[in-house]
Amino acid sequence: MVQSESIRLDAVFNILSDGERRRVMNHLTNASDGTATLEELATLGNDSAGSEVRLRHIHLPRLDAAKLIEYDARTETIRYHDSPLLENILDCCLESDPAL
Repeated sequence: MVQSESIRLDAVFNILSDGERRRVMNHLTNASDGTATLEELATLGNDSAGSEVRLRHIHLPRLDAAKLIEYDARTETIRYHDSPLLENILDCCLESDPAL
């Protein structure tokens, strides 16, 4: 495995190590146009208000830094950037635990 592939794999595992990020990425990968609003993603968790804060300050910046999404804070819109590696690993996670 090439060093950059190993780094990318580590980044994907890091991203998917958190249940909230797994739910977000599952939602985005299944969205017909690969987009969602912050409000829409916040409703995926049990605590919408707390989830929105965590998304805005923790999860979305981390996903954006990994170049998996683009987050427009002005419109509160999230756009997923296709990642076959992430999708394959996420599919394996879902096979293991469909409840995510």
